[in-house]
Amino acid sequence: MTDMIQKYLSKHGPSRSSLVAEFLIASGMTAEAARQRISRAQPPVHRFPIPMLPKREAFLYLKEDRNSERFWDNFMRDLRATGSVFGIAIDGMIARGGFIKKNDFSVISSAPVIPVAKQLSVEVVAKRLIRAGFMQEVNHENVAHYELPISLASTSPEGLRVRELIERVLLDAMREWAGNIGLVSFDSARLRGEPNLEPISSFTFDFTGASYLLPLRGDAGKPGFVVADVFAEGRLGVNEVRYFIRKATALKSTRKDIGVLSIIVADEFSGEALTAGHAAGVLMATPKDLFGKRVGNAITSLMKVLKNAAAYASSNPKQLMFLMDNLLEIEGRNGNLRGVLFELMAGYLARLDAPSIDMNKIAKDPKTGKTAEIDVLKVTNQSTSVTAIECKGKEPGGVLTIFEVERWLEKIAIIRAYLRNHDSFREFKHRFEIWTSGAIEAEALSLLQDEKAKRTKAPIDWKDGQAMLKLATEAKQKGVADALKQHFMNHPLDDTKWKRITKAKQ
Repeated sequence: MTDMIQKYLSKHGPSRSSLVAEFLIASGMTAEAARQRISRAQPPVHRFPIPMLPKREAFLYLKEDRNSERFWDNFMRDLRATGSVFGIAIDGMIARGGFIKKNDFSVISSAPVIPVAKQLSVEVVAKRLIRAGFMQEVNHENVAHYELPISLASTSPEGLRVRELIERVLLDAMREWAGNIGLVSFDSARLRGEPNLEPISSFTFDFTGASYLLPLRGDAGKPGFVVADVFAEGRLGVNEVRYFIRKATALKSTRKDIGVLSIIVADEFSGEALTAGHAAGVLMATPKDLFGKRVGNAITSLMKVLKNAAAYASSNPKQLMFLMDNLLEIEGRNGNLRGVLFELMAGYLARLDAPSIDMNKIAKDPKTGKTAEIDVLKVTNQSTSVTAIECKGKEPGGVLTIFEVERWLEKIAIIRAYLRNHDSFREFKHRFEIWTSGAIEAEALSLLQDEKAKRTKAPIDWKDGQAMLKLATEAKQKGVADALKQHFMNHPLDDTKWKRITKAKQ
């Protein structure tokens, strides 16, 4: 009978034991006899040693199939078919591109972070997926990450930064949107990456906020909750939204005393995903649904721009003007969007007198392993000098602080080590600058002046908002100059406020 099991696996590939049992029963065996035969199966029939399927069902395979594409495809098929939490977690990873920060795994795993009876915790799920080979832990930019095998992943470590930037912009906008319409209390809204983001019951989300709206409020004025997860790009299918549906359903069943509004935001959903989400009572939204078609299109455009920021920054600034005009109205309090747009503006201005630039480059010190991001890397002077530019975009009236200057000065050592060991840049002169759209506070300016006098081998310099405006004006870049004044320097309530702050700091 082992030959019959072997024959089935040879034809159909690795399979869960219940499928093999169906085959044996169809061949004339009783259900009990089939169960016994499977339990006694010997090599060349193997069973996967790590329990991944519900009710400890076995996953059977032949040695020649181990680690083959058919092995992983069939394993995923069976994990999905049985509703295994491991399959749901893997699909959640796939929805994020297959590469995430370790701390974000709890969001997409659908597993509870606080122990719940008869449910596997997020730590158990992660450890078992790693043991099973479905996931591995890696170190990227000095931060622990999880990644899926290349056949399942679609996001590279380099692509992760762009995706996270857009998702932070979306989360910032969601906080403002939800607070402005009274959906949540402004003070209660928490976002992914913030230290005070806490689980709701046993589950974590990208966005949480307490709501006092009547349909969500419990007895005695007890607040309900709005929870949400966001995705920067791509089309989510029914498998990719299962993790969220599972979380939302479990949360609702454990918090019967209050209402919970669950929202998942993505660029697009398949028809099956929409049907499944609506059946579960989940709000499925796109950026266009939440913020309007114009802003939604601008967010999609920003994603494309950031994937090749240096090329866009080096081209016609009309795209940059379009993004500023259509996106800054949804900017949140964290200023993520303003920082991104200012980097693109700085890149464009840096490129005006440079043979080439690069943007968002990760510099790594080969000795310490420490990393630092270079916002703009500018090659100048007939390719004999390279300047690493740090960008700090500020809202109107904002200032560059001494804390920000100190952090930048600390990064310089890492970037210098990287440039010294770079095949192209090791013989270049190395310069470092910090550009801001705001003024520079007195203490920060004093520190910069002191450090400039000391650093002669690797000189430093800076540009405040007025210096950048002068650079754009002298280069006859009227569109950039106007955008800088409108979006970064002119205060909406008082056009002279920025000038007064600048004068006071001089």
